[in-house]
Amino acid sequence: MITKSNLLIYTGAIILATFLTFFFHEMFHWVAYEIMGYDAGFTLNTSSLKNPKIELSKTQRIITSGSGPLFTILQAIVFYFILRKRNNLMLYPFLFLPFVMRFGAGIANVFEPNDEGRISLYLGLNLYAISIIVVSFLWYLVYKTSKRAKYGIKTNIFTFIMALLLILLISYADQKFNLRFI
Repeated sequence: MITKSNLLIYTGAIILATFLTFFFHEMFHWVAYEIMGYDAGFTLNTSSLKNPKIELSKTQRIITSGSGPLFTILQAIVFYFILRKRNNLMLYPFLFLPFVMRFGAGIANVFEPNDEGRISLYLGLNLYAISIIVVSFLWYLVYKTSKRAKYGIKTNIFTFIMALLLILLISYADQKFNLRFI
């Protein structure tokens, strides 16, 4: 439960979890490009080939689109098991953020297919098919952890709203400033 005394620290944990989740998600897209021998770069909310004229094969597009979500899912699984052993509220955002991030990405498919949406289309599935599977799995991990640790509705709503605001801030800042890490 969030108390007045740990509210500031918990908010800091949400901020840290948000930035690290986005950073490593995009970095893993970049790693996939680099492993396949392409020169790529990434920001806090995008990764891409430095030469936009290069055409990737369908398999390469699936690999590069899936690498970021794969990391994000692995992050959630790791923190799910850590939180099973150690009931530590300050680690909860590292499980919760992957859920909110992929939930938001699933909704954003309406505007332009992103990771799971692109993979669904490459595989001939409905745009939302893989997003629904991923988000459902991540929600299950959050639900089980929240129930076991007795994190109440207030904690979950606060975490969701903070995560959503930070995700919107990252998306806006990334579009506005396009600060590349590589």
